[in-house]
Amino acid sequence: MENKLPAWDDLRVLLEVHRGGSFLAAGLKLGLSTSTVARRIGALEKDLGRALVHRTSQGAWLEKEALELIALAERFEQSLRAHRRDGGEGSPYAGRIRISLPDGFLTGAAEAATRFRRLHPETLIEVISELRFVDLSSREADIGVRGGRSSSPVLVDKLLGEVMSGLYASADYLSRSLPKRFLGADDYREQDFVVEDETPRSRGPSQWLSQRGASRFPFRSNSMEARLHAAKGGMGLVMLGIGAEKQHPELKRVRLETPLPSLRFYLTMHKDLRKVPRIREFAKTFESVFAEYLVAQADAEASRPKRLRPRTRKHAVGKGS
Repeated sequence: MENKLPAWDDLRVLLEVHRGGSFLAAGLKLGLSTSTVARRIGALEKDLGRALVHRTSQGAWLEKEALELIALAERFEQSLRAHRRDGGEGSPYAGRIRISLPDGFLTGAAEAATRFRRLHPETLIEVISELRFVDLSSREADIGVRGGRSSSPVLVDKLLGEVMSGLYASADYLSRSLPKRFLGADDYREQDFVVEDETPRSRGPSQWLSQRGASRFPFRSNSMEARLHAAKGGMGLVMLGIGAEKQHPELKRVRLETPLPSLRFYLTMHKDLRKVPRIREFAKTFESVFAEYLVAQADAEASRPKRLRPRTRKHAVGKGS
């Protein structure tokens, strides 16, 4: 095999053939004719001295060696996108910021973006909430909010704080299923819960509820908006950050015999990005917004009548009592 390095233009064509499953789909994606796609693939195969792609009546299939090039092309594509975000001219704050976080943090991210752009209107901010966490180490996003520390040596984490949670339900649900508005240790199996769609290995809210006997989950969704709508419609109890009743007066907080575990969150980014002014300063703005939220939570809990507070009891996240 020759030592000639493949050209990015040819690698990009191979990547789109892989994604689209055919020369036609790759050509439509790239604005090229099918014959040009075939010529590019042929040039790549000639440079590498081996066959990579086979065309059939059902589409195209790739040799195992081509998959290694696909991975290389994807990494290069991600690096190009990150470079473009970092490539603003003039002001050190010109450019893009991508922040990835759980659905429940979208409002806080929007508030941080609003404050930041009042000072730096040249910065463009993209907020993404996904079912999977993006890969921060390969710069799919610049900043992430995570429920745990990263294990990657190229990422740094900063503790944002611990969010206190409560269980809430509509007045209609409570009158039908929990008129005493108190959830004792033996009451979980009789109640309906609105929860996130979580994997079997997850250590999130639904697992914590299951450990207390909950088995009725009539509605699952990774969308906070959808969970709120379902809970307001009387589908069950939903776990929210304390103080949620101010934004959602349709939901009433229930008293608990066993307090819910607090959830710890971290701000995570690639360690090299600490040197980029707009990334560093936006992270500080987001931290400020999150700190204000935690203060509001503490005030809401302190102002709650003592008779409505759960019994104080140490509890580890994800473990049974």
